[in-house]
Amino acid sequence: MGKGFAPVLPTGNKAQLKPELPLTSINEIQASLLTYLQDIPDPRVSRTQKHLLTDILVIAVLAVIAGAKGWEDMENYGLSKQSWLSEFLELPNGIPSDDTFRRVFERINPEVLAKVLSQ
Repeated sequence: MGKGFAPVLPTGNKAQLKPELPLTSINEIQASLLTYLQDIPDPRVSRTQKHLLTDILVIAVLAVIAGAKGWEDMENYGLSKQSWLSEFLELPNGIPSDDTFRRVFERINPEVLAKVLSQ
């Protein structure tokens, strides 16, 4: 080993790397996220809804976790991950535009959104 480098853990302590709790599957996480977000009332007029509210919210949450800073980032995230997202989202009209993300979040009650996301 090079000078100035030391092993992170002594070789006898490898067992400490095992998690104490079982890992949650990605499917369970996706299902939980969808369940929580369904509690947010849709503020949009029915006739103008091209995209499901849960699809918009899930993409937004995942995009922010991935580092999105604005509406265009959310759209770009959705477009770049569309094939994966379509495995668990309906996406009846594809990925929402940046304007759709903006309009939806302008109308959602921020207190309700904060309450749901803090659960």
